[in-house]
Amino acid sequence: MKRFFVVLVIIIVGIPLVQVSAQPASDEDNKPIHITSDRFDAYTEQRMAVFSGNVVVTQGDTTINSDEFRLYYKKEVEGGRKSNQFMRPGGAQSGDIEKIEAKGNVTIRQQEKIVTGGLAVFYNDEQKVIVTENPVMKDGDNVIRGDTIIFFMAENKGMVKGSPNQRVTATIYPEEKKQ
Repeated sequence: MKRFFVVLVIIIVGIPLVQVSAQPASDEDNKPIHITSDRFDAYTEQRMAVFSGNVVVTQGDTTINSDEFRLYYKKEVEGGRKSNQFMRPGGAQSGDIEKIEAKGNVTIRQQEKIVTGGLAVFYNDEQKVIVTENPVMKDGDNVIRGDTIIFFMAENKGMVKGSPNQRVTATIYPEEKKQ
């Protein structure tokens, strides 16, 4: 789950650019993750944990709001170890996570930087984040919109895709040079 926040920080830091730059690991990775919601359900057989209703996830200065936040765990992890102990203390590790979904009214904030959409999915093994359902990235007055926003963490790049119904649009305000 810590990787998810690294991904989100990188997404937010790269807002004015279409290409995401590499970010070194920081103290943010070691800060505690707090999740609050109206409800929590664990589905051991399906290897899934669901936080629902007014979900707020925070780590450091990054906050994610959504209607639902789902964690999907792998059936097997490195070394052939079964990942069926995910709800027991010491059972699951961040490498056990297959993917994370934030669904419904998704807002990711870090200071003035905001990413919104209807669905944000982080694929752990691929180190890829896909934001869909009217995704918008904002950094101050700078805005970029498209049909799908994809970030490839291993390659340190991102892309915004359009569709026949929605072209990519960007509004970038150049910063004034300081004299």
